[in-house]
Amino acid sequence: MKKVLASVLVLALVLGVCGMAFAGVKTKIGLITMDQMDVHWVRLRNAAQARVDALNEAGNEITMVWLAPETKDNQQQIEKIQNAVADGVNYIIIACNDGTSANRALQEALDAGIKIIYVDAPATLKASATYATDNFAGGKQIGEYLAKLFEKDGITEGTIGIVDAQAGVQSCQDRYDGFASVFKGTKFVMGERQYSDGDNSKAQELANTLINNGVVAIYGTNDGATNGAAAAVKDAINNGMKIYCVGWDKSDSNIAHVESGELLAFAAQNPNIMGEMAIDAVVELESGKDLAGATVDTGVSTVTKENVAQFK
Repeated sequence: MKKVLASVLVLALVLGVCGMAFAGVKTKIGLITMDQMDVHWVRLRNAAQARVDALNEAGNEITMVWLAPETKDNQQQIEKIQNAVADGVNYIIIACNDGTSANRALQEALDAGIKIIYVDAPATLKASATYATDNFAGGKQIGEYLAKLFEKDGITEGTIGIVDAQAGVQSCQDRYDGFASVFKGTKFVMGERQYSDGDNSKAQELANTLINNGVVAIYGTNDGATNGAAAAVKDAINNGMKIYCVGWDKSDSNIAHVESGELLAFAAQNPNIMGEMAIDAVVELESGKDLAGATVDTGVSTVTKENVAQFK
């Protein structure tokens, strides 16, 4: 994974250097993430905007508008795509809620001459390029970490509670599938997925119920789900219980939970790299380069108490 991440960072640097070499690019970009509230999307947007600002200082005229729905909702995301088309964008950079719901709207954008670039979560419709996490591989990576902890502590069976974001979000589905694949053929059972809408408070309530029902561990599939689950586990630990907790996404809250011990590990993505690469791809396309639908895995790191200081 370190080699993968290293290659991604090198590629990001190369693309960045190439992007900065161009001047005179004039274009408009619509950035459509899954929602506005998740720190993951804020980091992606901020990195993309910083790249746009740097390119404009180098003599380009690039405008980027962030058109994210307030919450993860397929219909709202479709409306944002339609708004971007009506607004006259030349490019849509999008993290799709799932693989198919936005395809018709995206096809209409393509028919209007707009180029599509996926970040984080692609649809099945072909795009110019994709810069995303391999969510199945990341889920498997976190599952394998938890399995090693179980083995070390002599835990051989039990129910693992799942605190998810929203139903139908493909990235979370892939994270669940990758995680669950580790425990196939064992005496560990995946509990029914509990949907928190990515809300910390709701996730904590769901996790409290799971703990009361006797789970041995809880897995959160995004930042809000993990943060809420870790808060519930912290209360359980303070009451003398032992619950394992792992999850997803780098945030100040999840870093603090790892430092204090109730969150044993989380998968850290690289949304900043996704944002930067997507903007550099726009410049490459504007220069006439064919990216040929390339897919770049932007990597996942397992953050634990041993290495958390590196991710601050």
